[in-house]
Amino acid sequence: MVIRPSGKKMEEFINETGVYKLDRIYLVTLTKYFRTISKWHLKTRLFLIIHNIDEWFGISPAGAVRRFFYSISGTTRLNLWIYFFKISFIFPYYKKEILRKVQKSDGCLVVLSRSVQNRLNSMINNYTSEVIPFSLFDPSLAVEKTSSDKELRICVPGILSQYRRNYLALFNTMETYLVEFKSLFVLDLLGGVQNENQFDNPALLLERIDSLRRKGFSIIVHTVHFIVPVEYDKELSKADIILGNMNVDLNRYSSYGKTKETGIPFAMIRAAKPGILPETYPFPEEISSSTLTYKDFNNLGEILVNLISDQEKIEDLKKKALENSKKFSPETVYENILNKQGH
Repeated sequence: MVIRPSGKKMEEFINETGVYKLDRIYLVTLTKYFRTISKWHLKTRLFLIIHNIDEWFGISPAGAVRRFFYSISGTTRLNLWIYFFKISFIFPYYKKEILRKVQKSDGCLVVLSRSVQNRLNSMINNYTSEVIPFSLFDPSLAVEKTSSDKELRICVPGILSQYRRNYLALFNTMETYLVEFKSLFVLDLLGGVQNENQFDNPALLLERIDSLRRKGFSIIVHTVHFIVPVEYDKELSKADIILGNMNVDLNRYSSYGKTKETGIPFAMIRAAKPGILPETYPFPEEISSSTLTYKDFNNLGEILVNLISDQEKIEDLKKKALENSKKFSPETVYENILNKQGH
């Protein structure tokens, strides 16, 4: 592992990669380094990891203008105006230069799932692409519950964001379907509380959570800005099942499983947990036998009632989840990368 020393410029640091004998470089881009990367004197194959493909391809100048005004609608914060101006009108130039480096180096684009890869391939035909999952199976997180821990623990990973996940509909479902079962399950909202997104109002969600708690529901909230990885893993390992209450279509440009990925199925994979996901979300087929899907929140309520009432169902799903997660061991993923590239 080579770490950039404090005081050394990023340009100098990344250009030094030429002294190592590398087969390829996998680059996870950070917007603050777009300009630096665009000027990189690359000496090996570049594999560019892209999270949001809608921010890299298919945007015309007119489309950039529309996205800019859409992004700043409803906010008067100057820092957000500046940020979205850079995204819409400055970063595209740097991105084109970085993409040229991928092509020139005989490199590859990397996405997190096959469904996103399919969308990417429908948008472009002059790049090769490969899939590398967001995270890998970690056997240390696949722990057995103690006999004293009888409540079903339902985990919702991710920051507390109504924009990304529909918590209000979930809370309504709990009040409608789960009142008589409230002593039999715990809801763990495993994410920090942040206020940066102008479309979010975490205070509203926290008020609803307090109301549900007063009615006897057990809800765990992590009020820190960011949960440190060690603590996150500890809480994730306690889950019986992971719930993905995400808004699949975030906005007119961005959709989970199509233009970008959510970390929820990868939390399932990493900790060998079964999951409940929206049926409109194209999750990895490798976890299909340990994944339940819901068509709406009324259907979700029925699913949760059945799971809380049937402990054997949960145990069967957990066994399947463990077998499915083994498909994502580091060794298996590494072999898949080598076999797909062939060189």
